[in-house]
Amino acid sequence: MIDIKKALNKLLRDLEDSSPNLKNALQEIGPITFLLNINGHKNIYIIINGDDSDISFKEKNYAFEIRASLIDVIKVLVSGKLSRNLIHGDAEIAIVLLGIIYKSNIDIIYLIDKYFGSLPALFTYAIVNRMFSSSEIYEDKNHRKLRKRLRDIAIRLDRLEALRSS
Repeated sequence: MIDIKKALNKLLRDLEDSSPNLKNALQEIGPITFLLNINGHKNIYIIINGDDSDISFKEKNYAFEIRASLIDVIKVLVSGKLSRNLIHGDAEIAIVLLGIIYKSNIDIIYLIDKYFGSLPALFTYAIVNRMFSSSEIYEDKNHRKLRKRLRDIAIRLDRLEALRSS
């Protein structure tokens, strides 16, 4: 059976590794307890408290609840904006938590590479690059080459750090 507490702690460590300031920010506001109530699914109780973080389906005390549909949760993750009508309980902590996560500059490409491999990371990188790039930035050929070399170096550094931390 999968130990979801261990999996959550590993995911949080990986998120902290991929973001320079996420760990300190979470420690400042922790422990955080909340209920994720997604329509049509079981309630998910989450505690974020450093290495003692936990996730379960058993009822626990919580500071706030997020009641939403799956589409609402995806919209929040993409936009970084949490509507107050989805929050029940201590809305201030919920907004601070989402602000910390959204502003932490988590390297999604690094996480995709770590969990799913290089090929999905490459596809994601290409799609994100295509969607968010402007023509002004990429018209200069030398600038494009320099940016490509910097990206390659960053990917290599990420892989070395991942190998070193394993």
